[in-house]
Amino acid sequence: MEREVTGEDGSRMVSRVEVGYTQLGTLTTEEQKLLYVLIQLWEAADKPDAQVFFSTRGLARSLRKKGWGTNVIQSITKSLRKLRTIPVEWINSYFDQTETGAVVVDRRPFSILGDLRIVERHQDGAVNSSLGYFKFDDHILSNLQLNFTKPVCIEEFFKLKSEIAQLIYSHIDLMLADKTKYERKSRELFDDLGLKNPEYNHMYERKRALEKAVKELQCIRLSTGTLRLATVEKTKDGKDYKACFQKTAPVDIAAERIEAAVLSDKVVINDYSKPKDLQTVQAEDLVKHFHQTFHGVSAHAPQSKETGQAFDLVSRYGLEKSKRIVDFAREQATSTNYRIQHFGAVLSYTSRALAEVERQDHQASAKPSRPSVVQPPRPQYGRGESRIVALSKEQYELRFENTKIILLRENLFLAQRQDRIGNSILWQMVRARMIRDLDQEPMELVPLDWMPEWLWHLAQNLPL
Repeated sequence: MEREVTGEDGSRMVSRVEVGYTQLGTLTTEEQKLLYVLIQLWEAADKPDAQVFFSTRGLARSLRKKGWGTNVIQSITKSLRKLRTIPVEWINSYFDQTETGAVVVDRRPFSILGDLRIVERHQDGAVNSSLGYFKFDDHILSNLQLNFTKPVCIEEFFKLKSEIAQLIYSHIDLMLADKTKYERKSRELFDDLGLKNPEYNHMYERKRALEKAVKELQCIRLSTGTLRLATVEKTKDGKDYKACFQKTAPVDIAAERIEAAVLSDKVVINDYSKPKDLQTVQAEDLVKHFHQTFHGVSAHAPQSKETGQAFDLVSRYGLEKSKRIVDFAREQATSTNYRIQHFGAVLSYTSRALAEVERQDHQASAKPSRPSVVQPPRPQYGRGESRIVALSKEQYELRFENTKIILLRENLFLAQRQDRIGNSILWQMVRARMIRDLDQEPMELVPLDWMPEWLWHLAQNLPL
């Protein structure tokens, strides 16, 4: 992959990245997934300079592999070997981040992993256990430790099924980091992604591949917001197709989903797109806490990028624990004389801060505490439970859908996260709301001729 760039002195040169090929093949999106998992494992181990130990079974769980057997072991082992052996060479394109600044390196060949060892234990002709350790190449390890990296939403990336969708997601996540709209002709986009298959010389084949990937990318979360729109359109000259992407804040796309769901049922409600949801407010509070802690500024207006980064912390760990992460970063930065200017630098302290918070909480729980206050019993809705059983199938489904719309309309956070919460949990929440409503609302007497046949026979068998 190559492109022409302009240097600081105005000179033009060709930057090039060459990915090698061995008997194992070349790097694919499978190795991209594994690389993300290895970085997570390295961060969980407190970002050491030495080797990081792993088990192949643990890597399989992190990679969302289904089942465990010979095929999974061989697939992960092959990807690890490819990250260790396949050479990657930067030519006028690799920037080594140092304390004095960025230095352009003319040629720098290396592999992603600088060290790798895998020990398999065989018993009765099958692999009983597979353990080992790895270490990133020194150049990559140095940049990771200096936080010269780009955030990645790994959970969103792993949701994508097709390889082209994964490649496009990584590309637009980078291109939309500092803008809200990005367009690219299909031929140029495929060149950027390194897709050189002969069939992609035809624009209709490129269009077919893009349309399949765009369906998966709709409304997906990026590291700096949410992909609001992804379309494939024909260029004005009619010689090619172009991919168009537009980014928006997470709260906006959630409000639009609620509005579309409610309007589809012809229910008129107030406009809920303007008020901010609770987590967005907490994210802005966290950003203000950061600027107050590090810079002594109390009247800071949170920017979209830092709010998005804070939103990710708050959604995972809550506001109070996120503030403790910021406080821990402040203590560590002060001890090492590291001047943190932007909120994104706090993210590199997350794993260490969580370990320290867990240690402090464990020490606090070990101390004798006051007797806990007995919580009052949860309210019982016996009448509502009996009424919901008496509903017919049609009545139950109609009331269920209406209650679900009301519940999503009242709870913006629930509507925004309903894809992640799961159908079973959402079903339980809607059913609990139905029971509560049935318990509290008045119900008129029902004539006997309406009574279901099974209930009529039951009434006739009761003793007088």
